[in-house]
Amino acid sequence: MTLHTFVRMMIAQATILRRNVTFWLVSIFIAGLSMLVFGTLFNPGAEKFSLTFVDEDGTAQSGELAATFDRLPNVKFDTGDRAESLSRLQEGDRDAVVVADAGFGDALAARQASVNVYYDDSQPIRIGYVTATVESIVEAYSEQVSGGQDAVVVVEQRLDTESTSYLEFLTPGMIGMTIMFTNLAVGFMIVNWRELGILRRLGVTPLRPGVFIASQGASFGLVSLAQVTALLLIAAFVFDVPMRGSFFWLAVTGVLGVLCMLSIGYLIASFAHTVTSYSVFQQLVSFPMLFLGGSYFPLDAPPMLAPVVQMLPLTHLNNALREIINHGGVPGELWVDWLVMAAWAVVGFALSIRLFRWQ
Repeated sequence: MTLHTFVRMMIAQATILRRNVTFWLVSIFIAGLSMLVFGTLFNPGAEKFSLTFVDEDGTAQSGELAATFDRLPNVKFDTGDRAESLSRLQEGDRDAVVVADAGFGDALAARQASVNVYYDDSQPIRIGYVTATVESIVEAYSEQVSGGQDAVVVVEQRLDTESTSYLEFLTPGMIGMTIMFTNLAVGFMIVNWRELGILRRLGVTPLRPGVFIASQGASFGLVSLAQVTALLLIAAFVFDVPMRGSFFWLAVTGVLGVLCMLSIGYLIASFAHTVTSYSVFQQLVSFPMLFLGGSYFPLDAPPMLAPVVQMLPLTHLNNALREIINHGGVPGELWVDWLVMAAWAVVGFALSIRLFRWQ
């Protein structure tokens, strides 16, 4: 009887959600529009590229070459040692590393100098822009100091890195944001039904609060599944964002994300007496999570805010989604994020069932 009631309630509520086209399309529209706008604004060819100069020669000649790169308006320039700079390049934090080996100044006087240039080889379109800039600067420098373009030779070293484009970073954030907004809306429905007297009428039936909450959660989960699938298809076929991890672990993460957001929605509904008050509470909860949870941009939180950021369920949902989609994450790398989301879900649902009221 309980299973039969659960299935019938889930189907009924899923039908309500399906007919409310505005509800389930708005979050997809917002996420898709964000991907389009921010993906265009942060087109790799439109922004500066980062370059580290490693001066192992320490002469005036190598210093002048470094200064030439530093003067470029389209270069984010810094200096460092070889090991650290190549490590940062390998991790995707740099686009190029230029190394002037010891003896560069003496070799330049003999017109036999060379510089080793290491490139991020993970973005073929962007690398053409980077390599052309570096080669033109080295050629101009060679002409300036020795009167010949062959005085300094560029030796290319291309590396496969873990670089992630902004659109690849943005896609998991939009999925996390969509899961959050969609499932927090469950509380709005609860409060609305309570105001309309629908819950009071359900309360006089044998329907138990746990079965009602579970069936409603399942219907919202199905909507979230459809939305996430749509966003992944948009990311893959419109923006060429690869899926590097397992769809199974992605599904596990999505389910945990849905559950913890539903639990928060139910908790808010336990305290909100009207639809208006619920909307206020929802915004007070969702917007700080949206901006502190790293949906749109990487967040380097100040020490005062860092504990708060690490407690937010959206932070861990976005982290887990990015680890799977961008880096092929496995459970050993995801368990902390899963544990935090599971804790939110367990505590939230336990309190929601205890505090639930039909009227």
